[in-house]
Amino acid sequence: MKSITENCYVNLPLRYIYNTPEYLDLFIENSIQPELGLDCLGSECLSKDWLLSIRDRLAAAGLKCTTHLPFLDLKPSSLNPAIRQASIDTLCGAFELAKIFSPERMVMHPSFTSWLEPPLFEEAYENCLDGVRSLSDSWPDHPMLCLENTYEYDPGPLMQLVEDLDRENIGICFDVGHWHSFSKGSENNDFDFWFDSFAPYIRHMHLHDNMGRKDDHLALGEGSIKWEQIIHRVKELDPLPSMTLEPHTRDAFESSLKYFKDKIVPKLF
Repeated sequence: MKSITENCYVNLPLRYIYNTPEYLDLFIENSIQPELGLDCLGSECLSKDWLLSIRDRLAAAGLKCTTHLPFLDLKPSSLNPAIRQASIDTLCGAFELAKIFSPERMVMHPSFTSWLEPPLFEEAYENCLDGVRSLSDSWPDHPMLCLENTYEYDPGPLMQLVEDLDRENIGICFDVGHWHSFSKGSENNDFDFWFDSFAPYIRHMHLHDNMGRKDDHLALGEGSIKWEQIIHRVKELDPLPSMTLEPHTRDAFESSLKYFKDKIVPKLF
C-alpha cells in the first residue's frame, strides 16, 4: 500500500487490535497505513504501555497513521447540557490519546441532528461550534482535524461550521458512503452539489460502498456508487486529499485494496 501512495490508509479500530492482535500484524506485514479508531469500548485504551507498543511497531515499520475520534453515543451538539459536556470531555480525552500516535489527520463526527426545526437547530449548531472550538483550543497546534459528514440532509451546516471555525487546521472529511446512503445521494444523484460545496475544505476522504439504503461498508465496486464520477471530480482537487478505505470484513478489506489499486490509483496518482 505504501508503494502506491503515502496518503492512503485503511481503518483499524484499536478494539480490533485488542481483540485480534493479528490485525496489526497484517497491516505491518503488508505496509498498510492504519486509520486508528479510538472508539474504545472497554479497558483496551487504559494501558499506556500497550498504546505505546502499537505506536512503536508502526514507527519501526515506517508507517504513518490517521486517527478517528470516538463517536458512539457522543453528541457535541446536544441540547442536553450533561450529554453535551460528556461528549466534549470524551473527545478532549481522545485528543490526548491521539497525541501518542502523532497522526497525520484526525477525523471527527460533529453529529448534527438534521431533523431539528428552528430555533432548536440553530441552538444545536451553536453548541457544536462551541464544542469543536473548545476541543481545538485544548491542543492548539493539533494536526488537521477533519469534520465528517454523517446524517446531514445537505452539506450546508458542515460547510458553515468549518467556515465559522476559520482555522487552518480544521477541514472536512468527505465520506462518500455516508453521502450515498444517509444523505440519500443514491436517490438524489447530487454528488456534484455536495462535492462543489465541500471542495474548498476537503482534506480527507472516506471510501466505502453501499447500495444506497444503508451504510453497508461494502468493498469498493460492490455497491452502487459510481466511482468513475467520484474519481473524476476528486482529480480536480489540488492537492489531493488523504484517503481512508473503510471495509468492515476481511473479504471487503482484500477486495477494496484490489479495487483501489487497479481502478482508482491509476486515475488519481
